[in-house]
Amino acid sequence: MDTVNETAVLGKIVKAVGRKGEVKLLPGPDFWSKALNAGQLILHCGEDEQRWVHVDRFRAKGKSYILKLSGVEGIDEAEALVGCGLEIVVSELEESARPDDVMPFQVMGMIVVLPDGERLGKVIDMLLGPSQNCLIVENGGDRYIVPNVPEVVLSIDFDQGVVEIDPPAGLLDLRW
Repeated sequence: MDTVNETAVLGKIVKAVGRKGEVKLLPGPDFWSKALNAGQLILHCGEDEQRWVHVDRFRAKGKSYILKLSGVEGIDEAEALVGCGLEIVVSELEESARPDDVMPFQVMGMIVVLPDGERLGKVIDMLLGPSQNCLIVENGGDRYIVPNVPEVVLSIDFDQGVVEIDPPAGLLDLRW
């Protein structure tokens, strides 16, 4: 397999389901359901073991997904995949298959600036909440929590790797 530049980890296979080769996927922070229809995915089963797979069909089950992967025909093959991660090469996706919301893999490492151009720091993590997500921004030893809402995050330039924010008074006084 060629070197992969930008991948998103969709989740981890946690168990085999039934006898026909289905598996249960526990979604990770970068999961979006349209990715399962996107064609080729990477099944990552160890440091050096990975292969291309295709999702033949899937269904939601609670907070997880039941997948039928191409080439996995029985329970023994499905059980061998427990613990494997499922990834997608984001750079090869068509625009319609990309996530609608900003995902952690998209903003990790981006530079965060204030409206006057002053650099606040770098995005090191993203907290996923039920009603809003927050960027964790680090500068030296300080960490800031920045709500990812239109009133605070003015723009995200994916090409330049820059997030522009306009924090309300007092937000940057809070430390993470």
